[in-house]
Amino acid sequence: MKSNKTLSYIVGIILVLVGIFLTIRKEPHFYTFFSIGALLILFQVNKSLSKEQLFHKWKAKNHLVFWIMLIVASIIIDLIGMHLGYWTYTYSTTFDEVLKYVFEWAIAMSYITLAFLIGFNLFRKLNFSKPISTILSMMIFVITIGLITEYLNHFSNSWIIMSMPITNYKIGNFFIVFQTIGYWLMVVITSIIYKISNKIK
Repeated sequence: MKSNKTLSYIVGIILVLVGIFLTIRKEPHFYTFFSIGALLILFQVNKSLSKEQLFHKWKAKNHLVFWIMLIVASIIIDLIGMHLGYWTYTYSTTFDEVLKYVFEWAIAMSYITLAFLIGFNLFRKLNFSKPISTILSMMIFVITIGLITEYLNHFSNSWIIMSMPITNYKIGNFFIVFQTIGYWLMVVITSIIYKISNKIK
């Protein structure tokens, strides 16, 4: 078990570094590598902090339902966002679309949710209530992981945020609504899908 944990960290760190290297080289699919790496790292971090292990005793059908629902949700969110003119992309082939929805949406939503769970579990260990832990993790951990993600994307512009509902106010290159409500919704949607998948017997 310890060797698997170490391997996950090593592979995760390598993939994150490859993703960073690629975005500096202006490769739009840097996010595929970064997302997988972040998922591996954050999954292990959360595993060491949480009493309730994710995917515990899940069968193949639980995993299948979870990932299919998450990919479908990703496609729906993305198509709505593009239709409303909120964001666009610098690529358009079928291969690009597959990478985008599987690795750069579904996997990304998963690692962002893991960042939230890490924060939540840390605050719970500090004896904060569940509501306060949720708020603090959303405000600190989710926003931080979102800022890191968007900062890296600014090198290659894999996706380009055009506008946002409510307000287009920005701090530097960061749209406030996207960095807050946008990332918070990713956590909420992924969490709901996880709970639905977890109930399948």
